[in-house]
Amino acid sequence: MIRLSAVHRGTAALLAALMLGATLLVSGLPRMIESSLDAAAAETVRTAPPVATSMLLTYTSSPFDPLRAHGVSQAGARDAALRALVPPGLRQIVADTGTYGFATPATGVRRHTYLTLQWLSGIEGRVRFVRGAPPGPASGGRMDVALAAAPAKELSLDVGDVLHAGSITARVSGLFEPVRPADRFWASQSGLTRVVHRLPPLADEEDLYVTGLTDGDGLAAAADTPLVYSWIVDVDAAKVTAGDAAPALAGLDVYGRRLGGQDFDVALSTGLDRVLTEYLNKLGATRALMGVALSALVLVCLGALALGILLLAQHMGPALRLMRARGASLPYIAAVGGGAVALATVPAAIIGAALATLVPGPATLVTVLGPVALALAAAATGCAAAVRAQSGPLQEARDDLVSASPSGRRLVLEGFVLVLGVGGTILLRTRGLAGGDLTLVAVPALLAVALALVVLRLYVLPLRLAVRLASRRRGPLPYLGLIMGARAGAGAVLPALTLLPALAVGTYAGVTQDAIGVAQRVTAWQQVGAPVRLEWDREVTAAEVERVRRLPGVRDVVPAAVGRATAQVGFGGRAATVFAVDLDAYRRLVAGDPVTLPASPGAGGALVSRDLSAMRSFEIDWPEPATVTPKGVVTGMPAVDPADGALIVVPGAPKHPNTLLVDGDEAAVRGIVEAGVRITTVDRALAELAREPLMSAVTGGLRVMAAALAAYALAAVLIALVAGAPRRARVLALLRSLGLTRPQAGATAVVETAPPLLVTAAAGLLLGLGLPWLLGRGVDPAAYAGGSPASDPAAYTGMPVLPLLVAAAVTAIALAGAYLGGSRGHSR
Repeated sequence: MIRLSAVHRGTAALLAALMLGATLLVSGLPRMIESSLDAAAAETVRTAPPVATSMLLTYTSSPFDPLRAHGVSQAGARDAALRALVPPGLRQIVADTGTYGFATPATGVRRHTYLTLQWLSGIEGRVRFVRGAPPGPASGGRMDVALAAAPAKELSLDVGDVLHAGSITARVSGLFEPVRPADRFWASQSGLTRVVHRLPPLADEEDLYVTGLTDGDGLAAAADTPLVYSWIVDVDAAKVTAGDAAPALAGLDVYGRRLGGQDFDVALSTGLDRVLTEYLNKLGATRALMGVALSALVLVCLGALALGILLLAQHMGPALRLMRARGASLPYIAAVGGGAVALATVPAAIIGAALATLVPGPATLVTVLGPVALALAAAATGCAAAVRAQSGPLQEARDDLVSASPSGRRLVLEGFVLVLGVGGTILLRTRGLAGGDLTLVAVPALLAVALALVVLRLYVLPLRLAVRLASRRRGPLPYLGLIMGARAGAGAVLPALTLLPALAVGTYAGVTQDAIGVAQRVTAWQQVGAPVRLEWDREVTAAEVERVRRLPGVRDVVPAAVGRATAQVGFGGRAATVFAVDLDAYRRLVAGDPVTLPASPGAGGALVSRDLSAMRSFEIDWPEPATVTPKGVVTGMPAVDPADGALIVVPGAPKHPNTLLVDGDEAAVRGIVEAGVRITTVDRALAELAREPLMSAVTGGLRVMAAALAAYALAAVLIALVAGAPRRARVLALLRSLGLTRPQAGATAVVETAPPLLVTAAAGLLLGLGLPWLLGRGVDPAAYAGGSPASDPAAYTGMPVLPLLVAAAVTAIALAGAYLGGSRGHSR
């Protein structure tokens, strides 16, 4: 074995390099992907609003409630008890400490001014007093209250002022400001640092709400005052990994049920379930795409390794035949062949697995067993190749004369692969991967193998027809090349089984990425509604509209009024979003852009959401009092969240616009708008969607795997050319003796090699384009674009450039190698 490996050290080195790369990819890529997914999980939680990821537990106690906490220490004990109820799946992502406190309901202290007294744990280290002092203990029925400096200034309150909040008399003892205003803590306590403005239904004047800090024990002692207890259980983004998302979501449901079994009625409010659900949807799509590409990569690596092993077995053939002729048994021949392969591949597999541990990321079952499986498969293939080469007659085979008929066993195996590919496609199309059956991710690669087998069986028929047509031509080159290709035998099988899946899955991945990009663009346009959107908190004057319209780089401007209004429907009215705009002008502004606008209603009417369509007419109070007559149903408008509820679209230019829809450049507009104007652009919205944490994992993983697929597909094709070189050399040597020139020999080799390569490349590209339609929503990337219908990759009909370039490069390199081998190899 060692001597054979030394004699054929070049082929053994090639086989070792293939194994090293394969094990490094199979063991390292899953680590890299899992590391990216974990980072994306942490980034998803970190960038989500704190109020969406924290869990708020509230309990409202009535006056003289026996279950209320009678001091700060009892509130802390309940915090510990409630945190102890967190189930293990959720506890692993929960922060070690949280915030708890209690507060009075908002109570009127002035006309349209309401005060909430609150105590919060750990607040002392989060505020800095700029005037006065922290609130002291309550005494004589009077309590101290500390206010944030900005709300106090807005409400004209100062240190020493006395406020009467129901039965509580509060004296302003000091004014504070946050030590770190950007701290996530203040996102859930925004009422402490600003005045909240609320306009009650049918009211003309806003109510103002402010929250102040007071002594905890003194507030708890006010037995005749209802208190609202709150406990905030925060999520630590640094603890969140991709594997924690599903257990945490399940644990959140368990936690809610446990809280329902307490002696006091604790309400759980959180948006964590929505954040985790959205992440899990994207995670499922990411794992599916990565699994599809990784399964194809494993298949291509195995094909290249098999070709390398067959090449080594071919080179060892004379020595093995000599051993056989001298009486060596088949088990001994198998041991020698498998041992030579193992000497080349096992050390390479060990080195590749060791190098893969340097890739950051957790170890998975694939990373551990993948290198072992590859090494065992290589050794077994080496044994089988050695035995197969020696199991027939000892005389030299003449596979260049006729193509051998396939055995029944091989036909059954090919039929089984075909059934698996078609059946798996049907299952994946109907079930998808939502159920977590990740074994189905290998279906696209398996379908590519099935198609390769079909192509290899059928392409011989048109090839034979081409041979007949070429035989009628005067020039001998087409006929000679085609007849050599038709008699190539089984040597063309493995290259096709390697190249076709690589191109098919690479094309599918490219189509999916492009479809996601198209869908994100559609979503960005629907989120903004125009190239540039300017929004004011006040009415925009006609002079300001004209000023924007005259700017260089601005092509068109459409004023609109977008805001919340009260529709006089039912008792107390109903909140609705009003979108007043000239629909015809708006349609001209976005002509050619992916913005969906409803048809204009009849004269004097408006478009309303379905929940308002049954009304004959109703009144609205914004942007000016008007009567709305429904004349059509609208399902949505750009930049309007469907979750906002009822929608009213009033056609015609509004009298009091607060929004400008601009067709122009952001840079031209930004220079003239004052502070406080919100500027939204399609480009920024698209960039925000592209910065989705999981998108970087998808993009990076697919790029690495696309490069590996291309490299191994090229290696497989070149190895096949080298393996077929002896047979080709014998034929061309005979033809050279009959007068074939060196360029003609090279051209003959090209004609022989081109048909299977071109047919395989075309079939792979076509299958890659058809996979989105074949799989349907089985592998669904819609989560990356908010579920936009345009995110269906089957709707994308373009050809990705990269797979086309890879196919062209592999074919060109292979044909160039065939030409050089055919022309130079017989120049003597």
